[in-house]
Amino acid sequence: MNSCIYISQLSHQRLEPKKNSFKYSIYMMYLDLDELPDLANNFSIFGYNRKNVLSFYDKDHFKFLKATSGDYKIIAQEHVSFEASKYINKNTKERIQILVQELGFDFEIEKVFILTNLRNFGYVFNPVSFYYCYDKNGVFRVLFSEVNNTFLDQKMYYTLIDDENKEMFSSRQRKNYYISPFISHNNDLEWNFNIPKESFKMYINSLREGVATLKTCLDGERVEISNRRLFWIQLRYPLMTLRIIVLIHYQALKLFLKKIQYFKKAETDAKISQIIINKTKK
Repeated sequence: MNSCIYISQLSHQRLEPKKNSFKYSIYMMYLDLDELPDLANNFSIFGYNRKNVLSFYDKDHFKFLKATSGDYKIIAQEHVSFEASKYINKNTKERIQILVQELGFDFEIEKVFILTNLRNFGYVFNPVSFYYCYDKNGVFRVLFSEVNNTFLDQKMYYTLIDDENKEMFSSRQRKNYYISPFISHNNDLEWNFNIPKESFKMYINSLREGVATLKTCLDGERVEISNRRLFWIQLRYPLMTLRIIVLIHYQALKLFLKKIQYFKKAETDAKISQIIINKTKK
């Protein structure tokens, strides 16, 4: 079985205007999307599109397809302009394959792995899910990063892979997205990552004029999936997806008390959409 669990450390370091940092132990699931039915059949607390202690639902992903109007549509479609009707009644792997076609890439995707959080007793919040996509020859071709905010918005970024033999891959993109109310949209996102094997690393930096203002690191070690391990992570990391959203708001309260500038969402979205519109006119 290709799917596995990554026992991970998440660290977050804000460098300006005021320092704030934290580090938490978490786990993430690394799932071969072709194996989802087998995972549901073989492991008693894993569900695929049905309720269980841990569940993967296709509807929890590609939610940006619902962005049909206003600023959100402009923001969601900046990197991945799409025809939503093509994705109806498709599973997550099929949607990735359709997205690759719509983006006009000169390859087709055969195998997709997702690094993500599962629903835990029906609840999920995924700050980001990563799709590692391989062609029919087993060559790593593209990473999609599906980023969610706490306002139920979602945006997809991608990194094309020019040489799969590198130890680390990197890309840099304009953020143009309201991820946190305590950081400007006027930043770049820098991604540095490897191919998940015995371990995985993902570094995400927020840059302003080339200088890091926020550093996030995910660092995980692989363990095999078994019924015993799935039960163990429920004891070791109880209600983890609920814990994620609670900790996000706890850290936001700390930033508020430090009097860090708060950016309003509606105003920020309007500015971002205008930036994107102006860029497309050039």
